[in-house]
Amino acid sequence: MTHGNEALRGRRDPVAVLHQDLLAAPGGIAGAARLVGRSAGVMHNKFSEAMPQYEITVREAIALAHAVSSTGFAEAVCDQFDGVFLPLPPQRPGEDDVLQAYLDIVRQMGDLAREFTEAREDGVIEPAEFAALRLRGHRTIGAIQCLLSELQLLVREVPAPALAAAC
Repeated sequence: MTHGNEALRGRRDPVAVLHQDLLAAPGGIAGAARLVGRSAGVMHNKFSEAMPQYEITVREAIALAHAVSSTGFAEAVCDQFDGVFLPLPPQRPGEDDVLQAYLDIVRQMGDLAREFTEAREDGVIEPAEFAALRLRGHRTIGAIQCLLSELQLLVREVPAPALAAAC
């Protein structure tokens, strides 16, 4: 099992990303702290490397990310697990939304096939080529997930036939 900073090597640290998002937000860390009911001093301490006894909790990180309307923390967490963050559609899709989600899958698959063919042209897939293929694969999976979430919003129970009509 990997612990501490070993897991972060070569990846974005979710807490560091959140810290940058808070610094860039209107009101900075103090403003975000107020939005989640924390004192500015304590919140500054939680992001200070000079004060290791203070740590940001997952619940605080999620609340802060919501408070400043940022997905950076979620994206960085997904990156830790070789995944990508995909926000799902918020409301019931229309016919065009489902068709667009399907076309996005087709486009992503085409891009994946093209990148795969290009990577194999010289008979060797280099690390940078594989990283690009992995990213394209994750985007393809994300497009499929998006289509499924669009379709799930359309799922409805079929009403049972009326008993009177059966008699």
